[in-house]
Amino acid sequence: MILQSAKYYIILILACGYFFQSCVTDGTDSCASTFDQLSLLENTGTNIIAPAYQALADDAASLNTLTISFVTNPDSANLSILRDQFQKTWLTWQSASPFEFGPAETENLRSFMNNFPVFVVRLEAAVDSGTYDLTSETYSYTRGFPALDYLLYGTDTSAASVVELYTTDINATKRKQYLQDVSALILQKANAVNDAWKVSGANYLNTFITTDGIASGKPMSDLVNQLNKGYENFKNNKLGTPISAKTSYIPLLPQNVEAYYSRRSLDLAIAAAEASKNVFMGNGSGSDSIGLDDFLQATGAKKGSADLHTEIISQFDLAISTLNSLKPSTLHDAINNDLPDVKAAYAAAQNQMVMIKTDMPSALCISITYIDLVDDGD
Repeated sequence: MILQSAKYYIILILACGYFFQSCVTDGTDSCASTFDQLSLLENTGTNIIAPAYQALADDAASLNTLTISFVTNPDSANLSILRDQFQKTWLTWQSASPFEFGPAETENLRSFMNNFPVFVVRLEAAVDSGTYDLTSETYSYTRGFPALDYLLYGTDTSAASVVELYTTDINATKRKQYLQDVSALILQKANAVNDAWKVSGANYLNTFITTDGIASGKPMSDLVNQLNKGYENFKNNKLGTPISAKTSYIPLLPQNVEAYYSRRSLDLAIAAAEASKNVFMGNGSGSDSIGLDDFLQATGAKKGSADLHTEIISQFDLAISTLNSLKPSTLHDAINNDLPDVKAAYAAAQNQMVMIKTDMPSALCISITYIDLVDDGD
């Protein structure tokens, strides 16, 4: 009887094992273990990340040069030129912001570049005292692009009134120094990360493109995690916080949009959404190459009856088109006058998070390791 029972259990175990093996090997590999990860990393690192940091460093250098020109001769003409370069550099930042790992994580780049809304009271106190340390966490909301947005546009739409703050105002000299210090810090941080990625520098690019694997801390895991975190920041900070999405849209806080003073928030939001889509699709150097969409396709992952990667692309397109539909209004004005349309843009971003933060990592067997902090900079 014992021998018969043992024989029965052995047969049962073998049968279960055969059944399990047939299930996991039927169709495509659930984690696409044979997928060429290094080709994806090569394309992303060489054609997307490194060029984004180079462009940011180049634009930051031009921004700093024009800041010095304005500080030396603060007039309306120089202010206009500086504003144009500032807006260009802020747009460039949107393409560099999804990669807060490696050198960017070391430099705490997002916090130094784009924490908003700006803490005006603390900024003005720093200008008035002339004593501050912009590298301190105390000043994390009084530096970077949002600080320049306030310093270059102020609370008045008149360029002449802004120029007066740098010429005849009692704190004109101190304000010029603060403006220059903010610009110089942006350049310093942009250069530090760019140099770390460059082949002629610390060459983090080589580490990124030659290290495969999906474990936490590997480049592929870093890429997926930070694409998610960057898009979550986009959803929460650029859209959710100004409309108070987490508190039933009460109260509305349009003054908390990204570029409240220059009224360019919508352009920045669209650029950020497009940047995330480009990373997902491997769009670098003007072409669609191997990206996370191809990795997902190799797994055969589905969303209902549709391919997951095509659903994600469609959702990116929906978020972008919904934001574009708000034009020619500014995001600030749209919140006040066309709230349902802004809520639709937020919903499109929210629905995307389910797919890229839950469905995609599950299909790729990559763990999401970051903790979502709503007030993170992006």
